[in-house]
Amino acid sequence: MENETAKEKRTGRGTEFIEKVKSLIPLKSGRYASFGERKPWYKLPLARRIFYLVLSVLLAMFLWGYVLMTKNPDRTKTFTGVALSFESGAEADLLARKLTVYGDISKILDTVNVTVSAPLTEISKIKENNITATVNLNDVHSAGTYTLEIKATSTIGTVVGIDPSTIELTVDDIVSRTVPVTFDYTGELPEGYWHDMPTMLTTATTLEGAKTDLMNVSNAIFYIDLTNVTESINRSFPLSVIDKDGNEMDPSVFKNIIPAVSVQMNVLPHRHVPIVYDIADEDQLTDLLEVTGAGLNFESIDIAADPQVLASIESITSDPVHISGITEAGSYAFPLTLYGIPDDAVILGGVNPSTVQLTVIIGDRQVEQKLSDVPILFSGEDAALSYRYGFTTVDVVISGPARIVRDFLSSELIITVNVGGRGTGEYDLPLEYRFIDNELYAELDVRIAEPTVHVEIVWPPATE
Repeated sequence: MENETAKEKRTGRGTEFIEKVKSLIPLKSGRYASFGERKPWYKLPLARRIFYLVLSVLLAMFLWGYVLMTKNPDRTKTFTGVALSFESGAEADLLARKLTVYGDISKILDTVNVTVSAPLTEISKIKENNITATVNLNDVHSAGTYTLEIKATSTIGTVVGIDPSTIELTVDDIVSRTVPVTFDYTGELPEGYWHDMPTMLTTATTLEGAKTDLMNVSNAIFYIDLTNVTESINRSFPLSVIDKDGNEMDPSVFKNIIPAVSVQMNVLPHRHVPIVYDIADEDQLTDLLEVTGAGLNFESIDIAADPQVLASIESITSDPVHISGITEAGSYAFPLTLYGIPDDAVILGGVNPSTVQLTVIIGDRQVEQKLSDVPILFSGEDAALSYRYGFTTVDVVISGPARIVRDFLSSELIITVNVGGRGTGEYDLPLEYRFIDNELYAELDVRIAEPTVHVEIVWPPATE
């Protein structure tokens, strides 16, 4: 009974509400429409349709705001490629323990994916820069391989997932090692320039880094580029570190800054300057000797010097050489004292000025002697024939060492013509010579004025 009564009351209140609403909806004819007589919305006037649309939007927004304010559920968002780093101060603490993470940090600390949970109203505000992903090194106290947990935080919301969640890294001892400093050249100096060996302020440098890297170091090196260099060098050169295979190492693997090396190297123009010598008393040798040759063991000296100094040097001179006291033929060496080499000049080519010497060759003076009307000895004549000769004496010039020529007599020389074996006729026969002592006069040269003699052979023998 009570339920039916309550139902009747609700029905009565509903009917009463409908009647009130109907009274508020006038028709164009002045009558009021019932709910069954309401026009479709698209047939309503434009202004009313706009009014209803705005009212609907406002009601929807109010309802959505109410839901957000009363419920505000959590949502998640995953950020990919979040940069991974060591916790602040972790590397410094590791370094203080003489340890270092071995390898390329940029490759070891790869990116991770981080999932963050936050209320629906906050989730859209989270950006990648709100998230930090780090690795803690506090538990690393010795060299070795470690698998460490990756931690992440967000200034908005709560981190609920990290992928990957761990990282594996190798830790090595930090050691120091002193290695030699060497150098090499690139390019070439311009023509006519010279450089000495570079002088380095230091010949070794100390490196600090991972033990594995330091054990692979061979040396440090710097390169001097000689291309178009015409002035002396006095500056610092950066060092490169070379491994045992001859490859250049990445300087970032070392914990200390690789120092530069100060270098001084002279670069000067150079040229060959001739040595001038003088044999002072050649004309005072005995009349049996003469200078037949002379030569220096170094014809010139290659000198490097300041450009103005070098331009002023025309030749290098020496004290005169005296040979008047020599009485026999032979080869004689005379050390020279050189003048004209600037004190600050550099002698190139390994030449020591104190070793420059002149070699003088003294030989027999060559003279000649003319022998007039030397008789000709005709041989091989046939008694059955008659011989007529164009001439029977000839002039001869003897040349050779003065010690032999000056005492030579014409009687020591025999001029012959062999007419044997020939019949009647006319002949131009060669003149030949020989010495009575061929061994004694072997150094002499003989020039006969007439190389041939005309011979006429007739038969029977001519009668007087």
